[in-house]
Amino acid sequence: MALASNPDNIRFNGTGRSYFGAVGGTSFDDFGELDKMAFSMKVTTESLKSTRNAAKATILEADKDREASLTFGLREMTMANLAMALLGAAINTANQAASYVYQTTKAWVADLYIDTGHLNVFSTKLSHGTVTNGPFTIGLTVTGGTSATTGQIAFVGTGFVEVVHVTGGTGVFVAGEVITSTTISATLSGVEVLDDVVIVSTAGATRRAQGVDYTLDPDYGYIRRISTGGVLDTDKLSYDYAAVSKQYIWGMSAGSVEKKLIFVADKDDLGPRQRWTFHRCKISLNGDFPLLGEGAQVLQITATVLADTTQASGQEYYKTEVM
Repeated sequence: MALASNPDNIRFNGTGRSYFGAVGGTSFDDFGELDKMAFSMKVTTESLKSTRNAAKATILEADKDREASLTFGLREMTMANLAMALLGAAINTANQAASYVYQTTKAWVADLYIDTGHLNVFSTKLSHGTVTNGPFTIGLTVTGGTSATTGQIAFVGTGFVEVVHVTGGTGVFVAGEVITSTTISATLSGVEVLDDVVIVSTAGATRRAQGVDYTLDPDYGYIRRISTGGVLDTDKLSYDYAAVSKQYIWGMSAGSVEKKLIFVADKDDLGPRQRWTFHRCKISLNGDFPLLGEGAQVLQITATVLADTTQASGQEYYKTEVM
């Protein structure tokens, strides 16, 4: 038994890690960085008052309700964290493989964005010198003599061609190499990968201009026909798109989410080391989830501690260890 006060008993500026897993499980995922974590326990009592005198003093008090809960903020937007907080039933995968679109048409809506259905769209501009045995024409495939990269011509301009379906070889054209298509050839003077698509008139003679005829969000593939521009429904659209790893959840598709939660204090914290094991917690999003704004995007979580009846009697709720 301690004979005097000891500041080592005071936990100050605590840090630590927290894990979650299936109720009753023995394997866990890591929440990652948290924006604080707090535990609270509330006991509601019911009082019996004396009727023997006007003071009506309390002569009996009994526990009525006990409620324990955790509150914390998830800083890391992992799919596991999002699925748990947003009540997602499952994490689904819909990866985008690198590929291309060539000379397709769209049902444009004047001055409104439409979705191309692809992320990270782009095109490649190949500037070149004198064309031998030319000209190049739309539809031809050119091959780099050094890179062995190939690309299909989507537009022919003065001193350049724009290509999509850039593939093969090193996957990148290089300045100074000779590009050929059968007997047609030219030496490249420049290579530009553009945050753009290629939109041409049906005959291919007119190249629509970004910012004049259309606007584009290349990262998310949204494109808008400008009503004062020249884009027609018969125009041909071409572009490449990069590989993107993509997962998604359907929010509120799960009725409720229950998890086993564990918090462990960092061993280098001031004060005693602690481990808290909550056998069964109901998870709910509690508070704003900022989509825009300064600072970290934090999922504010409330975890209500429930009884896990699979545990031994008296051990159904949580365990606190001090080391």
